[in-house]
Amino acid sequence: MYVLVMGAGTIGLPLITSLVSSGHEVLAIDPDRRSSDSVRDKLGNVVLQGDATSSRVLREAGAGRADIFIATTGDDADNLAASLLAKNLFNVERTISVVNLQENAELFEQAGIDVAVSTTDLVLANLSGALPAHPLLRLMPIRGRGLELIGIKVPEGAAAVGRPLRDLQVPYGVQMNLIISGAGRTEIPTDDTVIEAEDEVIAVSPVESTRSLWETLTEMR
Repeated sequence: MYVLVMGAGTIGLPLITSLVSSGHEVLAIDPDRRSSDSVRDKLGNVVLQGDATSSRVLREAGAGRADIFIATTGDDADNLAASLLAKNLFNVERTISVVNLQENAELFEQAGIDVAVSTTDLVLANLSGALPAHPLLRLMPIRGRGLELIGIKVPEGAAAVGRPLRDLQVPYGVQMNLIISGAGRTEIPTDDTVIEAEDEVIAVSPVESTRSLWETLTEMR
C-alpha cells in the first residue's frame, strides 16, 4: 500500500514511523527543511520537501498511484485543500485528515473527506487518565499562528483547586477548550467552571503564554 502523509510534525512523524515499520511504502510531504531532514535522518529517503497543497508537488510525490492520503498539519485550510486535490485531481481512493478546530469537522465531512479526525477526539482517546503528576504536555503546534495545543493536569493541593476560572490569572489569548475530570467526565469550560484536583485541562495557548498558564494551574498552596 502506498501512503502519502502531509506533515512531518507532532502527529505526522510518529505516524510515518509506524507506517514504515509496518512495511508500507510511505512518502512524507513537508515544506519545512528541518522537518524533512529529521524524517530523512531517521527513516531514510521517504520524504519530499514541498507544499502538498500544490498539484505539482502531489504529482511529483506520485499521488496518482497513492492508496491513501493523510493530512496531519496544524492548518485546517491546508489539510482540506490538499486532501481535496488528492481525492478529486489524483483520484486517491481514501483521504484522512486531522481537523484542528472542532467547528470545521462538518465542513470536512461535507467536502467528502473520508475520515476527519478532530484533535479533540485524539485528546479524548489518548489522554484521559494518561497525564502523570502535573506535567506540561505540548500536544501539537498550530502552524503559522504562534499557538499550540497543550494539556495540563492539575495536582492535588494546587492553589487553583476549588476556584472558578474567572478568578484565575489565565494569560491573554488562551482558549480553554476542554476539561477532563479525574473520573473521565468531560466539560467545555466557562468562566464559572470550578477547577478540581486531577482535572486535565486542554487548551490552545500562545506559545509565549504556555508556561504562565502551567504555573497558574499547578502552583501549590
